[in-house]
Amino acid sequence: MADIEVGGRFGRLYGYLDWPVRLAALNVLWLLGVLAGLVLFGLAPATAALYTVLRAYVLDRSPRLWRDFWAAWRASLRSAQLVLGLPILTVWVIVFYLLLARSTPFAVAMAVLAAGYLATLLQLPAVVAHLDLPVVRSWQVTAEVAWRRPLATVAVAVLVVGLAVGGWLTTPAAVPLFFPALPALLATLTVQRGLAG
Repeated sequence: MADIEVGGRFGRLYGYLDWPVRLAALNVLWLLGVLAGLVLFGLAPATAALYTVLRAYVLDRSPRLWRDFWAAWRASLRSAQLVLGLPILTVWVIVFYLLLARSTPFAVAMAVLAAGYLATLLQLPAVVAHLDLPVVRSWQVTAEVAWRRPLATVAVAVLVVGLAVGGWLTTPAAVPLFFPALPALLATLTVQRGLAG
């Protein structure tokens, strides 16, 4: 049976309608990737693979979802542990210090710093997927790209929080279908524009 090409406005509409299914499938693959690495060692390669496949979709490369995700997962199993795993683990340190500072005069300053760090961290896997750089340079480029256009970085972070809270309050069952794939897509688009500029 031959594929039917749909052009014009309807082609664009069908392209947009593919995204919810892609994001839900990527979320399932991400969860499987995290579990395949026994959570601790699976978080970084699963995140790297998620962003790699999203980048291919954004660039219209038509990736083969299952095959390309697991190829990227295997390729980044060791390399992603330092470049992504270490920064992801620092989130727990930040949460610990936020809890310690909650009743002190430093609480607001700590919360602002933590929000800026998390907004930057959201873009790190996208930079790693776009550029082949050494570990420390990846972190530096992420900070440069994120804060060269601070309004875009803050807007994406606020949008992600808004979608998460709104989704949780309205349809909590849908949240696992689109997180972390939806924030990853937003970060990928932001980084792509930031690198182009």
